[in-house]
Amino acid sequence: MGGVAGHMDHLYDNPSLTFSKMIEIMEAASNGELTTEEKVDGQNLFLSYSVPEGKAKGARNKGNLRSGGLDAEGLAQKFAGRGNLLQSFTDGFSAFEQAVKALSDEEKQAIFGPDTNIWYNAEIMDPGSRNVINYDGKTLKIHNVGHFVFDRESGEQKEIPSNALPILDNALERMQQELNEHDFSLAREALIKLKALEDKQPLIRAKSELKKVLSAEGLPLDSNVRDYLFSRLMNGIDLDGGNDLKRELVKYLLGMPDSIGKRALKKGLPKDLANEIDTVVNRKRMLLQDAIYPLEMVVHDFTVEILKGLKSVFIADNEKEVARLKEELAAAVKDITDKGPEDPTSMEVMQRHLNKIKDFSRITTPVEAVVFDYDGHTYKFAGNFAPINQILGLFRYPKGGKKITSESLTLDSETIVSKPDGKRVALIPGGFKPPHAGHFLLAKHFANKKDVDEVIVVVSTKSRPPVTVDMAIKLWEIYTKDFPKIKVQAGKTPSPVGDVYDLIADKNVFQEGDTVLLGKSEKDTGDQRFDRAQSYAERHNPGVDVESVITPLFAGGVSGTQMRNLILMGEDGKADFKSNLPRHLSAEEKEEVYQTVTDTRERLNRFVDSTLEEISAMGVGSVAGYMGPQKKQKNKSPIVRAKKPIVRRAKRRRRR
Repeated sequence: MGGVAGHMDHLYDNPSLTFSKMIEIMEAASNGELTTEEKVDGQNLFLSYSVPEGKAKGARNKGNLRSGGLDAEGLAQKFAGRGNLLQSFTDGFSAFEQAVKALSDEEKQAIFGPDTNIWYNAEIMDPGSRNVINYDGKTLKIHNVGHFVFDRESGEQKEIPSNALPILDNALERMQQELNEHDFSLAREALIKLKALEDKQPLIRAKSELKKVLSAEGLPLDSNVRDYLFSRLMNGIDLDGGNDLKRELVKYLLGMPDSIGKRALKKGLPKDLANEIDTVVNRKRMLLQDAIYPLEMVVHDFTVEILKGLKSVFIADNEKEVARLKEELAAAVKDITDKGPEDPTSMEVMQRHLNKIKDFSRITTPVEAVVFDYDGHTYKFAGNFAPINQILGLFRYPKGGKKITSESLTLDSETIVSKPDGKRVALIPGGFKPPHAGHFLLAKHFANKKDVDEVIVVVSTKSRPPVTVDMAIKLWEIYTKDFPKIKVQAGKTPSPVGDVYDLIADKNVFQEGDTVLLGKSEKDTGDQRFDRAQSYAERHNPGVDVESVITPLFAGGVSGTQMRNLILMGEDGKADFKSNLPRHLSAEEKEEVYQTVTDTRERLNRFVDSTLEEISAMGVGSVAGYMGPQKKQKNKSPIVRAKKPIVRRAKRRRRR
């Protein structure tokens, strides 16, 4: 997803939600028992206040949060050149800063913390920079959900103090008065209590359709969404090799915890069958879309009825806005249809979304969605806004503008904070002499994240005998050959930190809108090596954001030094060396890795042997005269201690 805030699920997005609980939620909605908040179609911004600086601060990503947020000048720089969007952000931010002047210092500290500790999820609604919906006036809305305390050292988000929002709400009237001369108004809750359905037919129909959906898969009512997807994929995928193989493949597609992974799945299979699995995996997104579609349509049709005629808190003439939306949608449909032969993909995508809308008479509300909590989980009812938004996106951003694909357009606008404009790349720098299982698991951890587009492993230039840079890269290539998101490259400096800063500044690698992710393990939360990475990016490559991400601990604490010592032990260390390699490697691949480093070790042994023979030929006196007085060596390197037995064994072998 990207950004700071998280995803809000449709009912069918929660894999743990049972069908019986889904029906319970639908019944509560149809009986008018759900109190919801209007989700608005504005520009998202997180807001806080620095008491020491006396300035409001804004953030769009974790990089901004870690640096303490952007002030008015920093925000203007971030959105420079974006016309109306820049004006909306700067005006909305200015209104917030003005409103905070109404607060006492004690109130500021209670609401925002000592220095930008507490952040509030807000939306800037401005007709001058609208997305889809036209709101009447300029409003800065502070949401009911999505607020957090941000820890700059760890990057963790925690719940805000229970008294923070009540204090803010008590001061809201004074803050509003402070804005009397400002274009923007301040809003907090936009609560909407859904009306009970007079006609229960939509509920009856939804329950009946849900039972049909389950019956088609032979599933009971207490099954959850994941069970449904599993059954649909098992019945929908045509694969040779038997049900056991298909079952493991489906587990992999669904990302289930007990999945053995694609590599293990393909191990030992005939080439044709392995290729068949690759074909299925490449179609994963489409398969999942097709699998969830019957359930998605049941939920969609129900939410359209629940939101029927719902009025927005922020629009005076709701009927007029509904009519405008219909007109804009009709124009978009005509334009895309006229260009159909030139762009069949857009035609296909449009038709899929029109199938959801069914008829323009079902567009009855200008409300984007309503949000509610149920059993500790946040859901939304979105009605027809999502398909309208997607079709208008096809119309507004043709091929010459924003990249449109059948995959990108099947995703609704799910996040509170918009997805960044550019790519999200995880950088994993290190010596990796040699890379072990823990290193690989870190790279895999990022590669498995849906919001990460690419993982770049950077191997520093410093060799650690007996492992060279080329050797480390070769090993990485063996580890990652089935992980296309992971790229491996040599660094330009002996320092992994230097390589990171060089890459961040490289405008051929990162452009405005891109986000760099830097991993920090749980045990290294005090590591400050990359604390200045965001400010460095702002100076050397403006528009690139840097996020620090806390990652789990991987492997068992094995170090590169330990791995090198195992190499130097020869056959005595072979088994332990292999045990610390990535588990997905086959026995043959582990042997290939070992042979690679062994070849290096043997070359080192031959070099040591020849050097010792040269020294012996020089005579004892000359050696002693060169070395000077003998002193007891302290802190002797483990590599040095390991050399002598290796040399002796090598010589004895040659004598035999």
